[in-house]
Amino acid sequence: MFEKIKRKIVGKPTNRTRKYWEKAANQDIEKTMWYICDGYDKKTFDEKPTGFVNILNKLDLENKKIMDLACGIGRTCKWLAPKAKSYVGVDFIPEMIKKAKSYNKNFQNVEFHVNDGKTLKKFKDQSFDLIFCELAFQHMEKQIQESYVKEVFRILNNNYYFYVQIPRFEFYKDSTYARTKEETEELMKKISIEYIDISDAYYVIKAKKTE
Repeated sequence: MFEKIKRKIVGKPTNRTRKYWEKAANQDIEKTMWYICDGYDKKTFDEKPTGFVNILNKLDLENKKIMDLACGIGRTCKWLAPKAKSYVGVDFIPEMIKKAKSYNKNFQNVEFHVNDGKTLKKFKDQSFDLIFCELAFQHMEKQIQESYVKEVFRILNNNYYFYVQIPRFEFYKDSTYARTKEETEELMKKISIEYIDISDAYYVIKAKKTE
């Protein structure tokens, strides 16, 4: 379902700060793709669906308003937007959002927004039916993860879902952002969760908001 991570981690994912992503975004589109996906060429980036795309494409998205949190240039948009009522991408790097708008300019039911990197305050309570955040929490310190989880469940409709990967401490060995299973469950303690997958590097979670 999700690829196993076999490559050696060079440097901490938390080194990928705003400066890293701004540098990535201020390249031509192919170089930005390379930065986002650790060496992907354009063909691979364009044509290879992500793990969450493979999962979400099996769901009924026809009347759903969905959010891609930490969307980058909106790689998932072309696979999900045609099936959804609307697709919203959010990222804290303005140039990423500029590229996302250009990369996905042919879709009419799509919006991209710049946020502050820790909240979703521009969105109203209970305004989304599905939210996902793919391969991004490993770049966020724990307090940012906690802020986003709180915000996600504020803007998510009751009885709908948040899909996310939580970085495992056993793999990354850095407690500033990676979590044990106990810490993961503490993060999600007020939420009903299901483990979709447990890979070497991530707890892949489907979390349901209940009333």
